[in-house]
Parts: sequence; C-alpha cells; structure tokens
Amino acid sequence: MSDNSTTVGSYLASRLEEIGLKHYFAVPGDYNLVLLDRLLENKNLEMISCCNELNAGYAADGYCRATGGASAVFVTFSVGGLSLLNAIAGAYAEDLPIIAVSGGPNTNSEAEFEMLHHTLGLLDYDYQREIFSKVTAEAVTIHDPREAPTQIDHAIQTALRFRKPVYIEIACNIADAVTSAPNVRSF
Repeated sequence: MSDNSTTVGSYLASRLEEIGLKHYFAVPGDYNLVLLDRLLENKNLEMISCCNELNAGYAADGYCRATGGASAVFVTFSVGGLSLLNAIAGAYAEDLPIIAVSGGPNTNSEAEFEMLHHTLGLLDYDYQREIFSKVTAEAVTIHDPREAPTQIDHAIQTALRFRKPVYIEIACNIADAVTSAPNVRSF
C-alpha cells in the first residue's frame, strides 16, 4: 500500500480520531470483524466492548452527553443493527451525534442472491439502511472503496453539523479494501 492509500476501515478510524474521539463502543460480529481489526490498529482509539448492541448504543449516547461531542458505535448486520435501533432513535430525539456503523453483507452475496444467516430471511440487503434512515440524519451503505472517503466524510460532517446520529454500513469485504488516504480536513 502506498502513502496515498489506506483501507476503508483505517480511513474511518483516522476520521474518528480527527474529530476527537478517544473511545468507541462495539459488539463484535461476523460482519464487522475485519472492520474492528482495522480500528484496533489505531492506537489512539480504544474499543469499549459491550455485552449487547442496545447497551453499546446507550453507552454511545452517554459518551455524547458526557463529552459534548460525537461518539461511535459498531455492530454487526441485522441482528446487531436492529438491536441498536432504539438507542439511535433516542439519540435522534435528543440531538446526539452518534456515528452508528454496521458491518454489512459481502457484496458478492447480493450479486449471487444468497440467503444470509441472522437476517430477516429476505433477499433484500438494504432493509437495515432503510430502517435507520428514519432515525438518522443520513444513512449510507458503502459498497465501493473508491466512494468510501466521500461517503464517510459526508456522514460524519452531517452528524456534527446537525447534531443527529448517522448510519454507515460497510460491506464486510470492503472494510479491508484499499482506498485513498485521508487528506487533512477540519470538520
């Protein structure tokens, strides 16, 4: 990897550090493991493991309230994301800029119409983003590593500007994909 490139997961970690986060809350699951590995490589961010997604969401809520800034929470697709939903809806009502990040299905699964475990049993891979779009200022799904920096930056900027939660879903095979390195930016 060149100096001008990084992984999508590392890019996100850099941006979270840049907005002043020192901690993030997470519940590991099979769709977010690679993403969490990239975050753990950033020694300026500390992962706080939680016993379930709802607790992780409320921990992120408390972090926003205690620091006056943003927070981040990481979950897995469907079973994790749907559990997180109540905390994010509450954050929306309370104007808290939580960056909710979910690992998503492999982009190849959708192309091959694969039925996925721990889901609603539908061949609709966009339902979680659609649900979160009702309780966030922005909800995006990252399927293309070339578009990841723009999508990540816009979501973070939206959370900070409007003081509302945002939702970022990163396909599990994209978290480790190469993308452009972050430019210096002031959110």
